[in-house]
Amino acid sequence: MKYGNVNLSNFHGSKKYLDYVNLDLWRDGVEIEQGVKHIVTQTRTLRYRFYPHFHHYVEGLKQRLIEKSLPGLQAADTEYAPSLNNDGTYQTLPFSFQVALPIGLILQLPIPGKHEEFETITLHSSVPVKLPDGIKIKLADGNVATLPGSVIARDTQHGTRVVLDDGTAIVDLNIGTEVLLASKATLTLPTAILITGGDGQLRRLTELSIVKVPDGTRVKLLGGKPRPALFREIFTNAQYAPTDMVEQPYPVRDLDFTSSGAYSVYNWELFYHIPLAVAMHLSKNQRYEDAQRWFHFLFDPTDDSDGATPERFWKVKPFQFTEVKQIEDILVNLSSGTDSVLQNDTINSINAWKDSPFRPHLVARYRHTAYMYKVVMAYLDNLIAWGDDLFRQDTGESINEATQIYVMAALILGERPQALPKKGTLTPLTYASKRGKWDEFDNTLVQMESELLFDLAPLPMPSEESEQFATLQSIGTSLFFCVPRNDKLMSYWDTVADRLFKIRNSMNLQGVFRQLPLFEPPIDPALLARATAAGVDISAVVAGINQPLPLIRFQLLVQKASEICQEVKSLGNNLLSALEKEDNEKLALLRAQHETVILGLVEKVKYAQWQEAIKNCETLEVSLNNAKERYIYYELMLGKSASDIKIPDLESLDTKGLEDFKFKGNDYEELKRRNVKIDIAQDLGASGGKIVSSYEAKELNAMHSARDWQVRASTMATAASTSYYIPTFHAEAAFWGMGVAFEFGGQHVGPALQAISEYQRNLSSQDTYEATMNAKIAGYDRREQDWAQQSNLAVGEINQIFKQLRAAQIREHMSWREWQNHKEQMNQSTAIENFLKNEKNEDSKKKTTVSFYTWLKRDVRGMFAQVYQFAFDEAKKAERALQYELGKPNQTFMQYGYMSGKEGLLAGEKLYLDLKRMEMAYHELNQREYELTKHISLLQVDPLALITFRTTGQCTVKIPESLFDLDGPGHYFRRIKTVSLSIPCVTGPYASINCMLTLQKSEIRKSQNLSQEGNYAREDTEDDRFSDYFGSLQSIVTSSAQNDSGLFETNLRDERYLPFENSGVISEWLLQLPADPSRKEDLCQFDYSTISDVILHIRYTAREGGVQLREGAKKTINDQIKDAQAAGSVRLFSVRHEFPTDWAKFQNQKPEANKRFELALQLRKEHYPYWSKNRLDKVESIELLVRGADTSLNIFESSDKTIDTKKGTLEVPLGNLLKGKLTAGLPESPVGMLELYFDSKELADLWIAVKWSGEA
Repeated sequence: MKYGNVNLSNFHGSKKYLDYVNLDLWRDGVEIEQGVKHIVTQTRTLRYRFYPHFHHYVEGLKQRLIEKSLPGLQAADTEYAPSLNNDGTYQTLPFSFQVALPIGLILQLPIPGKHEEFETITLHSSVPVKLPDGIKIKLADGNVATLPGSVIARDTQHGTRVVLDDGTAIVDLNIGTEVLLASKATLTLPTAILITGGDGQLRRLTELSIVKVPDGTRVKLLGGKPRPALFREIFTNAQYAPTDMVEQPYPVRDLDFTSSGAYSVYNWELFYHIPLAVAMHLSKNQRYEDAQRWFHFLFDPTDDSDGATPERFWKVKPFQFTEVKQIEDILVNLSSGTDSVLQNDTINSINAWKDSPFRPHLVARYRHTAYMYKVVMAYLDNLIAWGDDLFRQDTGESINEATQIYVMAALILGERPQALPKKGTLTPLTYASKRGKWDEFDNTLVQMESELLFDLAPLPMPSEESEQFATLQSIGTSLFFCVPRNDKLMSYWDTVADRLFKIRNSMNLQGVFRQLPLFEPPIDPALLARATAAGVDISAVVAGINQPLPLIRFQLLVQKASEICQEVKSLGNNLLSALEKEDNEKLALLRAQHETVILGLVEKVKYAQWQEAIKNCETLEVSLNNAKERYIYYELMLGKSASDIKIPDLESLDTKGLEDFKFKGNDYEELKRRNVKIDIAQDLGASGGKIVSSYEAKELNAMHSARDWQVRASTMATAASTSYYIPTFHAEAAFWGMGVAFEFGGQHVGPALQAISEYQRNLSSQDTYEATMNAKIAGYDRREQDWAQQSNLAVGEINQIFKQLRAAQIREHMSWREWQNHKEQMNQSTAIENFLKNEKNEDSKKKTTVSFYTWLKRDVRGMFAQVYQFAFDEAKKAERALQYELGKPNQTFMQYGYMSGKEGLLAGEKLYLDLKRMEMAYHELNQREYELTKHISLLQVDPLALITFRTTGQCTVKIPESLFDLDGPGHYFRRIKTVSLSIPCVTGPYASINCMLTLQKSEIRKSQNLSQEGNYAREDTEDDRFSDYFGSLQSIVTSSAQNDSGLFETNLRDERYLPFENSGVISEWLLQLPADPSRKEDLCQFDYSTISDVILHIRYTAREGGVQLREGAKKTINDQIKDAQAAGSVRLFSVRHEFPTDWAKFQNQKPEANKRFELALQLRKEHYPYWSKNRLDKVESIELLVRGADTSLNIFESSDKTIDTKKGTLEVPLGNLLKGKLTAGLPESPVGMLELYFDSKELADLWIAVKWSGEA
């Protein structure tokens, strides 16, 4: 295969597989065989450059927040530019201008699947145009069809001008302007629009379809959506003029809320989710007014500005233009597919719902109406909770305020939706019968006759005309499964109606009837000052004052408050632990990050150390080679041949054995040393004690000998030279024939000595030669020894380098392994860091991450605040119970600064301390008071009320303070402990006497002082010596009415307060029987007329007030008796029972002419209370009640009918009785004869109430 210039299309790949089958390619020098697969390797270098891209208006939003605070920031998405430009042209949002088409206009629509081919459709007056959002607009006379979102021609600048295709004119799009389109003008529709033609067929226009408009068509420009203030075009004619190939609408800079927008999630968070979350959080914490302010950033129904309704109420940009679609229309479109865009969004939302059923935001992302419902329902929840909180205070002012809030909620809700009538029997339908027709929501369309009844009208009469009526078999289709009603939404109408009904009928939040005082009790200024100093909301403090009393006693409340306070302390410790753990986790993460950074830096050192080890190995290898060279050299010099020189090789490092702890250090053969013979002379005297070899010793000896001979030769030479100075002596001898001539002298001695000297020099030279020879041999010997030593040194060095190289290899391997371990440590450190961050670790994720502890801290802090608030509320209830039980309303222990400090961690401890202080103060201040019992007879206290009770089944009784002052003058702070009821009457067997006793109001004399004027009695409603209680009503129902307390068992140590406990004895009571005898439809279990009396058994406590209060009470009682205002100043006489003889005489009288019937009664002292002795001075008034008379009854002064002077007339009905007062003829004294004259004796019963006065 030959390679030439091969151009590969794969940009990112590293390998490209080419399969040329049955292909001959001879191009650019490339030769590729047929049917052979070749691999071409390609390497490319890619570089990516990333730039941070920020929100378009982040700086502007920050500046808005600084300059205009939070309202200015939240209003940024709904602020719009002025509607008119400076030149008078209309300023609107691009692709939002509305165009009105004339009636009967013929449009040419593109034929699906055929390019450049159009079909003609005429828009008739009854043809609807349906937009994707579901709006239907009918083309009728005077109301032409409007296509929202349409754009004239192809070029729109800022949504204000239109350039016609012929380019001849620029028309300003003012509202109401008519534009004449040229022959080439087209109408571009940016969204899919469904148009129904005259033939009834649907024509769907795809996105950016072009509809041809006839020449000369006039369209009316109606206007468009307002242009947001934060809106800028990116593509303009001045900067960039796009061609027709660029798809419209063009990108712009704005606050994007679309599901595909890059910054839409941040815009939703900023302008919707954050205000909603803050508002709901404030509402849950009972800060309703603050919550409403935050809700108004989303939805403000109080907005009275100019603008369309309901758009002006919404303060979030997408909600102002979002059309509210009914769920039924969405589901119908899901099955019919009329609007494909809406159908696709619905399918996407259903799929997202199925994938994540517990994430409602996925559905709301495609249907913003859900967010709108959420806001309105949360707004209503806040209003209802706000109204309930005020209603629960049960005061006049709070109820008036709650009424306004409920009315506002009712106005937001509007009229209640009408319930649909019950449908008839539906035709049974199976899933199999509609197989293939079920939509994604498991619903289908069926004929509407299954919903409504058709074909029930009579058939029309025969007619020759073709215009006769015909019955319809069906009028369309509807969903088989209906949309269930929204019970949550419908409950708002029920709740608001219930609250308004209770307010308008004088009921409390529980639905119990009661009466409220005109004015509220004053607020303690010191309490407000303490609250302000602690930074507490004044409204919260005031609201706490008006809260109802607790139902249980102080002892249990303070115990429970202490238990909850322990939980507060525990949560405080948990919060501290969460804070510490969060800091520790952050510290661990910081350490892990730092360790990763440090390990990254150390990696370079580890790598450098590994490279250093490699280089050390290389250095040792060079040294080894040098040593080997020296060894070979010396061995060769020592006479070995190259073939005899064997140097062992160092095997590779056994890394496996090293890592498996099985490494052997003798894994190579050491080189043997050469034996070096040491030649040391024995006699070292000639060497001066130095160690020399034998040859060196011989050299020294020879040199010494040569020196000696040289000395001798020099001596002889000197002697020879000197001997020449000896004179020559001659001697001759001759004997036996022979003669000898002898001559001896210096001439003869000198040469002889000279010869001896030469001889000695010769000997010295010989010794010198011997010395030189021995020196040479010694040098050679030394050289051989040195070479052998150098060889041995080379051997040692080689062996040493072997070990060093092995050690270096081990160090290299250790460095490499250390680097690998370091990289593994880096990976582990990164894994630890990722584990701490909970990132990139799908198998095992760290649970307790920083985010976990942040969540834990947030939730613990929230729970800590809630439990603290719960504990504080219970402590306040306990404090209120203490004040209530001890009668000390100003005795306070709870403070408002417990949460101050670092995270409020010591709030539990501070609160617990005050709880214990309060508990001990309760035991110290809970002194025993007088315990008294009072039996109050209704016949004595208010006899007229007793008559009313027997007659109507109910009555109201007021128990004055003077009644108790008769028993204990000078007592004050009288409070009820228990109340029981006795009703003497005649009943049948097993009949119950069910009487409901209700305490309507009560008051307590809380001071032992008299008024500034010295008065004992209460002067007015503002008298600070008394306290009134108009709290929640308390009632009991009797069963036997024999000292009946309405309880199964009266337990004075009950954890709950007993009925009426701690209420004032100065009280007003309501007695009610189940039936009203005066009403015939009411059923009475016994005869109410047999009730002879009603006795209230009141057990109460009191405090001693001193002499001054006692004298004031006595004086007041005398004054009340004198003024006929004392309890018992009215004496009721039942004539039929107390004067039976006189009553019988009256009943048995025979009528006489001009004579009336006389009733004479003798009133005696014993008829009045014992304490009235010597005080029966004057009759103040007499009131009569009669049963059995007609509509009126006259009482006369004389029995003579000719005298018409009347004493009084009974004509006021009271049940089945008549009552009235005597206006004349009153007796002078309560004791004496009382004569009454009647025109008729047919009376069933008669009661006389005498109101008397007197003084001692």
